[in-house]
Amino acid sequence: MQKEGRYRNIIAIIYVIEDILLLNLLYFSTLYFFEFRFDDIYQIVFILINLGYLLSFAVIRVDFSDVKQLHIPHLFRRNFFKLTITALILMGSMFLLKIAEPTSRLFTLTFFSIACLIMTFAQWVTRKALTFTIKQTISKGVILGAGLLGERVFDEMLRNVYNGIVILGFFDDNPDQNRGDVLGTIEEAKDYILNNGVSNVFCTLPTSDEEKIVDFIKFSESHVINFHIVPAIGYYYNRAQPIMEHIGKMPVFVLRNIPLSYIHNIFIKRGMDILVSLIALMILVPVLFPVLSIMVKLSSPGPVFFKQKRTGKRGKEFFCYKFRTMRCSADAHIKQATADDDRKTKIGNFLRKTSLDELPQFFNVLIGNMSLVGPRPHMLMHTHVYSPKVDKYMVRHFIKPGITGLAQVRGYRGETKDIELMEKRILCDIEYVENWTLGMDFKILIKTALMVLKGDEKAY
Repeated sequence: MQKEGRYRNIIAIIYVIEDILLLNLLYFSTLYFFEFRFDDIYQIVFILINLGYLLSFAVIRVDFSDVKQLHIPHLFRRNFFKLTITALILMGSMFLLKIAEPTSRLFTLTFFSIACLIMTFAQWVTRKALTFTIKQTISKGVILGAGLLGERVFDEMLRNVYNGIVILGFFDDNPDQNRGDVLGTIEEAKDYILNNGVSNVFCTLPTSDEEKIVDFIKFSESHVINFHIVPAIGYYYNRAQPIMEHIGKMPVFVLRNIPLSYIHNIFIKRGMDILVSLIALMILVPVLFPVLSIMVKLSSPGPVFFKQKRTGKRGKEFFCYKFRTMRCSADAHIKQATADDDRKTKIGNFLRKTSLDELPQFFNVLIGNMSLVGPRPHMLMHTHVYSPKVDKYMVRHFIKPGITGLAQVRGYRGETKDIELMEKRILCDIEYVENWTLGMDFKILIKTALMVLKGDEKAY
């Protein structure tokens, strides 16, 4: 389980307050520069910008304890996306509220551009100031156990800038003789702790050392020392993000933190799926579907739509719908399409290159067996072949499959000629499953739209 820094919540609050104060200060400064009055229209804009920016915090997730996310490039990227979301909310709200009086485009562009630059610089300065302040109140810690788990704890403590704890070294009864950071045995740790003002002990000893662990717990409590037990699950499942739950008073670790297992996230994602699929179908069915249906029907004998069983959420099978792009054949459900597949019709080739063949999957989204964004649904044959060969293959099925996904926008689309390509696709799927946010969905949808417009060489 990822350890949260001592100051993490306080730091998050400081950053939020700083952002809001800067945003409002910059807003009034821009008004003053353009010599605009703070009248009705700009009062409404002021309120919408604040509401939009607060809503963007729910979309763009930041780990304030991770030093990598607090460097200038990461801060700039985060602010750019947050302010883009704020601008979209502003324009959308003004349209829905039917506010006819226009605001200055130059004012809006200037405000958001300057805000992105100044807020990035201010956050970087704040990070430096907070890091310096925390170093003045830093506490000391040691790690019991110099194995791989102990090393990982040490690395995580270095990576998480706001832990407020400096690790002095390791103690182990069976240390590597070549290591210079092992300060002594487990028993010798007691004197070292008392003589050097150590206030935190991180125990990475195996459960077979129960007697030593219990003895050290008693020692720590007798000398007012914080004792932290680090479960081995954090090392053995290093690609997952386990979380701790409780059954009564018994702590239980859940191997993977899956955001879409929480009811509020399920409602948010399902709500977006229903809204977007309804709008898409209302536009496409009367206009585009009849034209494409005629084109498919004239291209070769057979039905307009092609339906195929795919693997869905939790391994449940469902029928996935597409416009038919190939001549009818007996091997359609077991043979994957290739770049030079002679089964494709001319119209089918066009539909595949433009991804128009995927449009009927909006029905799948509306029905509820697919989502707009998620791991692409594989043929049953692929699930049967790859699940025993690719590590953690079935993790992708913790959530609904999608029309597009993270793997697709990263270029892992089309034919999987070898197992390495499938492994890379699965790693992207697992990353999405474990780190889903609404903001991630928006980014993937935008990237997908751009790929469709410029053409994707792997769309065949």
